[in-house]
Amino acid sequence: MRLLVITHTFPPSQHSNAKRPHYLVQAFLNAGWQVDVVTSPLGLTLGTVESVVHPALRIRRWHDPVDALCRKLASHPSLWRAFSLAVSAVLWPDQFVFWSIRAFRAGGSAAGYDRVLVFILPASLLLSGVPSGLVGPHWIFDYQESVTPHLRRHPRTSPLHRATFPLLRKLERHTLHKAGRIIFTSDTNRRAYLQEGLVKESATAQIPYFFDAEIFRAPPAACPQQFQIVYPGNFDWHGARTPETFLRSLARFLERRPEARPRTNFLFHGNWLLQHNRFLEELKLRDVASIQPPVSYEEYIRKLKQSTVLLLVVSAAHSLFMPSKIVDYFGVRRPILAFVPGESEMRRVLESAGFADFACDEFDIAGGASALERLWDRYLAGTLVGDMGKSASWSSEVQIPRYLDFVLQAKEPV
Repeated sequence: MRLLVITHTFPPSQHSNAKRPHYLVQAFLNAGWQVDVVTSPLGLTLGTVESVVHPALRIRRWHDPVDALCRKLASHPSLWRAFSLAVSAVLWPDQFVFWSIRAFRAGGSAAGYDRVLVFILPASLLLSGVPSGLVGPHWIFDYQESVTPHLRRHPRTSPLHRATFPLLRKLERHTLHKAGRIIFTSDTNRRAYLQEGLVKESATAQIPYFFDAEIFRAPPAACPQQFQIVYPGNFDWHGARTPETFLRSLARFLERRPEARPRTNFLFHGNWLLQHNRFLEELKLRDVASIQPPVSYEEYIRKLKQSTVLLLVVSAAHSLFMPSKIVDYFGVRRPILAFVPGESEMRRVLESAGFADFACDEFDIAGGASALERLWDRYLAGTLVGDMGKSASWSSEVQIPRYLDFVLQAKEPV
């Protein structure tokens, strides 16, 4: 069997959306498939070598001319910002359209693929449904993200994108009705697509993010000497998902339990926004916060395993998404301090996995401070390791066989 995978990000890229394609490509290779990956150099530095090597795997990284120009302007921040804003406002469906057209043409120019697996985003990959005879029943779209249902709730600022939203919705429906299978990581997102008539229910499945069972097979390491609260990733510059509630909870906890301050550390790894420094200053948390740049996937896993508590922040504005880090949190078996809307799918996921003991609502400062006190007490007692029993459903051993079976159910190319 031959598989073509189209994904904008792929390891060694540090982008969070690269993990799922990585796991699945390895699974198809282990199942005896020949796999071609069409991807981009997003998240890579010059000279980086491929981290996934297999005799049945071929990786083609195609550069995006728009991204290449952005990189050239990176040393001139004002020009880079002006250019980035301009192209994102005028290119349709998004600024990656040139890369997407080149990528999906691989599905038509190379004959003999038994399946074509496309990971969304970018949204411009939906243009693959325009050429006659390209997308067919052997195409599978994997939705890590949401396109028009999300844009309906949070419209773009560009007048062009607002005016062409109905056209984008029509394009998405047209392409997905031609495809054989559509997979969603979030059931809330799947239901939104069904309600808006964008997909046929019989063609859909929800297969959530999953952690690599092999990586987390070993028992959890002993807790570090510090009471370390770890957050790998980013906060939202629009303000929908910020560290404010957590930081205010942390400040209140340290006021109540001053003896914890010398041993408390908030460790952030990602792209920290300068606008969030004001919370550190206002709340006098500079001495307990360690703001660090993004790390490789291997280092990310190591940081999780060395943590005491893992921080999760989910916004109601992002209810159509499943954060990929949540399943790695399950795998590492550390307690999760979660700020999650009470009626959200992610709250139900935490409850099902047995990790909701320290969950509170999105803006619940008092609840967050109380949860930190209980976590501190358990830290002192040495009882911060979680149980894998309930979270095993989110392991690769459970979800990858489901995924491969669903892909095989798609019809053969005509």
